[in-house]
Amino acid sequence: MQCKRSQLFSDHTDNDSDEDFEIDWVVLYDFGDTELHHAIDKYETLIRDIEAFGLETEVRRGHGTALLVLIRVPRNQLGNEVYRSRVKDWLFGIVHSRPLGDSATIVDADTPSEEMRSVFHLVTWTKEQGGAGITANLGQWENVTASFSPHAWIANTELLRKLAAKTVLGVEDLDQIKALFGEKVGFYFAFLQAYSLFLVLPAVLGTLFWIVSTPYSAIFGMTVCLWSIIFVEWWKRREIDLSIRWNVNGVGALKVNRVQYTWEKQEIDPITGEVQKMFPAHKRLLRQVYFIPFAVLASTALGGILVVTFLAEALISDVFGNNLSGFWAVQYLPIILLAVSLPYVTGTLTSIAARLSEHENHRTNDEFELAQVQKAFVLNFITSFLPMILTAYVYVPYGPKLLPHLIPDSWQSHISAKDFRVDAHRLQEEVISLSMAGQVINFGEEFVLPYVKRHLMEAHRRYKDGQEVTTLHQRMHSEYTKALLVDAPQEQSLLARLRAEATAPPYDVQEDTMEMCIQFGYLTMFGVAYPLMPLGFLINNWIELRGDFFKLINECQRPPPIRSDSIGPLVSALEFLTWLGTLSTAALVHMYSGDISQVRLSRLLLTVFLAEQAYLATKLMIHFIFDKIGSEAVRQEEATRRLIRKRYLETFSEELAGTSLPQASHTYLGSRRSAPSTSTQTQQALYPGPEVVEVECVRSEYKSEKGERFWNQRKEVTGTREAGMKLIVALKGVQKSSETSGGNDKRKWI
Repeated sequence: MQCKRSQLFSDHTDNDSDEDFEIDWVVLYDFGDTELHHAIDKYETLIRDIEAFGLETEVRRGHGTALLVLIRVPRNQLGNEVYRSRVKDWLFGIVHSRPLGDSATIVDADTPSEEMRSVFHLVTWTKEQGGAGITANLGQWENVTASFSPHAWIANTELLRKLAAKTVLGVEDLDQIKALFGEKVGFYFAFLQAYSLFLVLPAVLGTLFWIVSTPYSAIFGMTVCLWSIIFVEWWKRREIDLSIRWNVNGVGALKVNRVQYTWEKQEIDPITGEVQKMFPAHKRLLRQVYFIPFAVLASTALGGILVVTFLAEALISDVFGNNLSGFWAVQYLPIILLAVSLPYVTGTLTSIAARLSEHENHRTNDEFELAQVQKAFVLNFITSFLPMILTAYVYVPYGPKLLPHLIPDSWQSHISAKDFRVDAHRLQEEVISLSMAGQVINFGEEFVLPYVKRHLMEAHRRYKDGQEVTTLHQRMHSEYTKALLVDAPQEQSLLARLRAEATAPPYDVQEDTMEMCIQFGYLTMFGVAYPLMPLGFLINNWIELRGDFFKLINECQRPPPIRSDSIGPLVSALEFLTWLGTLSTAALVHMYSGDISQVRLSRLLLTVFLAEQAYLATKLMIHFIFDKIGSEAVRQEEATRRLIRKRYLETFSEELAGTSLPQASHTYLGSRRSAPSTSTQTQQALYPGPEVVEVECVRSEYKSEKGERFWNQRKEVTGTREAGMKLIVALKGVQKSSETSGGNDKRKWI
């Protein structure tokens, strides 16, 4: 019988595979800076390592001196890898139902992301882990500049059209995003959707307070603080619900060594006998210490830039503002330049922090991600919030005392004493400039500029490719080589997309999640200064959700479907921002709701202390309430566990009553393709649901005739190695070459 698939997979798989010729993975091999014989040798090694694991390959011309190595995993091999992954999930307690079958069992993936994850493992995992070990830009694969799975264009387009037509995404929409791109991406869009819905309340209240009240309202401030605490506590429980729904609860227990991980010694586990690759913890700790001076230097330098920019803006607007009344744009020029430059400064510092995280040599991806997110959050916190912190707690309260010391004596004779007064509205203007205007600038940098840049680069590449093809056709290549240089008519659309995807940047879901966390920090820390901030964020996020999905499918490579049961370490960042936002809101209301000159430090500290105690008490109360309410998904999960344990005990009690122990130990052994036996019926009783349907798949090796023609059309003439070598020589612009490598004459590839 034919194995069943999920509705989403069955709706799109046939069309997508027909359109994409059943291409599971793409590797971009760029040999532009490599000598001819080395380029051929490395290409041979690449193809040999891929095909050694039973994977099929085809090669096509890429942009310039690059080749597209197309990879297909045989269906039986892929189905067995999916089954092994499910068994591993059961062994680590991620799912409770043991999949039926044995080491040769073949199953269909439930979703495209499950299938793609198995392909990702087969291609990128090390040979010891069961993969081909092909990792872009690492070790011997320095010529492999990209490694990715092609986008499912039909499914992507349909889902984008569906999201654009909806005001609010349902859980089924999130299921489809997860099914296409994996749980990690699914959790980001779930977080963005939940956060946007929660913004409705402060947006409505903020608009009302903007109309009928004044900034720094104590009531609005307390509302924002309470709202932020409720949201964070609710989201932590929402993560659990989604992780149960997506069968990834506790997936962090599955830990695999990073390919980049280097070890110094091996130890044998005394219990399991497994060889463990170890790196001394004290050496990693010493490497982590390197971030401290970097953070100090970066903070000092960045703080200095911010202070200079801030003082320039303050001097122009507060001291010389009367003389520049006709040139209002000049007054805001420093802060505009700061807002435009901050994303680039943050990006540069974050890239340096990423290299530091690599140097720390973390063993697993979870450990590396934690280290990287911590560094990125510190840097984003400094660049995003330091200007407003300086404005709120230094410049506005102490500006009249500081400005006279910062202005040259020759200028002070032309400035009256009243010019040294600082307007208390300065903070609100700063908040609007850096938070609200910053959202617009980020949108342009995140969507508009990459879109324009991509189209310009594609036009330039098409022009260069056209010139190269014309030049190559004028040379005396064989007819087969000429055929390799020109795309077949039925492949032109596909190869054009793959070439564009190969040069696109990888999608970083943590970067988008970090952006939302920083926005959350703006609201919790400084939202009381500008009550319309939640409304602006709500509008921005409605566009952001659809824009991020558009960016994901059009501007970035398809990310590997990494599994996760949350948004990762940024949950802790949200809790920190909630705590700090409560203290900041209390301080701002205390300082700016009245005459700031009458503020006393002792009373301010007392206000902040009481606010912190109120925060702790409120958080404890909300945590208690949510625990009492509970979750329907958690209750069903616990009920399922109890039912499985009960059936397990009942079944084995009945079997052991009439069966000897040696016979009982073989209860679960049997043939996968035999008729359902008593033991199989027992398993179905113990483990109900789609995961335990007995597997009997009669499958064709190819899903479509087009896919079969694509992968077999050139096998009768030559293999992938020979075709790639001919392309390398042709694209290198060599008509005849007497260069040899390992005794092989390269002239035969012309």
